[in-house]
This record gives sequence, structure tokens and C-alpha cells, in this order.
Amino acid sequence: MSRSVRLGLILLGLVVAALFVAACGESEDRVVVTASEADFVPVIESSDVYVDVPRLVLILLEQDVQPKFDDGASFLIRYFEPTEGGIKFHSEAELEQIGVEGLRYLIADQPPFGAAGQWAIAITVELADGTAESTPRLPFIVRGQARGLARGDSAPTIETPTIADGVLERMAPTPVEALAMYERSASALIAAGEPFLIVWGSAERCAGRLACARALEQAADVLARGAIEVIHVEPFGRPRSGALQALIDAANEAWSIEAEPQFFVVDGDGVIAARFEIVVDGSELDAAVDAASR
Repeated sequence: MSRSVRLGLILLGLVVAALFVAACGESEDRVVVTASEADFVPVIESSDVYVDVPRLVLILLEQDVQPKFDDGASFLIRYFEPTEGGIKFHSEAELEQIGVEGLRYLIADQPPFGAAGQWAIAITVELADGTAESTPRLPFIVRGQARGLARGDSAPTIETPTIADGVLERMAPTPVEALAMYERSASALIAAGEPFLIVWGSAERCAGRLACARALEQAADVLARGAIEVIHVEPFGRPRSGALQALIDAANEAWSIEAEPQFFVVDGDGVIAARFEIVVDGSELDAAVDAASR
């Protein structure tokens, strides 16, 4: 789905949500910025939103591009929970920011999704000059449990492709120092009781190419540190033939890869110790890697 089509569907959903909210009453909780009044809208980049999800990744879009804000801008997220009478204000929190070559990702740490159902969020941008701008509310469904793999789950013991399987064919040229990311399969590391970081990203093919390229750079940095084994899988790259493509497809399904990039830190017991979608701060990734390698 293109960004423009996606934005159109989001705006339609925001208009419907605004009409629904207006029909429910006019209390202070339910005063909203409508889609027609808003300069920009929030978009959830996380592929799996569920009760107790540890983080939520968002972006803001204005006519299919990101709006520009000064470096001094701060971002506040407001959460609205489902109730019998509709949605009601729950809480608010400041968002972290991660920049990727001019793109701004917003990270909500520990969002308060304590119950499944239709929640909503709105983002307020507080500018350095003291003014503020807000988005319409974005309604979305919080699932009762993760659709894919989450922290605490056992890592799949299925093989991931290696050099021996021809995985480097039709990939971008790989520096010699990064070849170690393709030498061993995830299944072999789990069987050996070795912790590892596995990064899924198709640097030249995925929709968020800059984020995928950044993820590979972070994987290479972790590899260079030598604290833990590192694996890279290109899940949606150029189609391979025969057994190799079947191996990649099976690994994608087992690890529930729907969006990229994805980071999984697996401990020595084969348990997922941390998962990060789309973007992660380098210090946060290093902390998760260090914790799993102890």
C-alpha cells in the first residue's frame, strides 16, 4: 500500500472517529481536532499492538510527508481508553524522538494498554515559541495478546539462511567484516545455548529504506563490539530461487515478520529477551544485548 493511499485511509478513519465521538457527547474528554482542521495526522508504525506492548512507534504525516518542526519541539501523546459509553481520556506522556537522516520517529515507552479494545491517541507538538499544534484522534484496536513474537516467548528453532545456503546471492555486496552475520543459523545458536541478536531488514527493498540501512549499521556495530553473536536476515529482498527462498519464507513466518526492520535479542536459554520494531536507540539496543550476554 502506498503512503498516499495509506494516508487517505487514515484520514477517512479519523473523520469517522470524530463523528462517533461527537455523537457520544461533548465532555472535555471528547473535544477533538477534526481531520479537516488538522495540519498533520499520527500514523502507527508498529506492526503488532497488544495489551502490555512495551513500546509504540509513531510518525506524523502531512500530505504524505513528514511535517517540519524546529529541534526544540517536544511531543506529547494523549491516550483514550475504551469504555461502555465510548472512549475516555486515560493519561498522557512525553514521547522520545529518534531521527533517521531527516525522518523523525516518535517512541511511546510502556503505553498504558491494560485492556483490549478500541483505543485512541492524539499527539500534541509543543513548539519552542510557546505555541502548540495537535492532531486528530487516531482510533485503533489493541489486541488481547501479541499476534507475533513478544518478549518472554521462546525463539523459533527453525533455520535461518547462511552463506552455505547461498544467502549472499543477489544481496548488496557485504563487507568482509560483516560476513560473520551470515555464517551461523539461529537454530544452531539456540541449540548451542548462545545468546544472539537477529536483525531483519532489507536495506535496499523495504518501505523504510533509511531505517533498514540504519538497522544494518547498528547490527554491524554490535558485531564489532563482540559482546554477542549477530545474525542478519533479508526477509523481503530480491526473490531467490528454490530451496533458499523456501528457507527465507519459512523463517519469516516462524518469526512473524510483517514489517521491517525488526530486532530480536535472544538469551542463552533461547528466550526472546527484547524486541524492537522499526527503530531503536543505540544505547537501548546495547543495554539489551549486554543483559542477554551475561
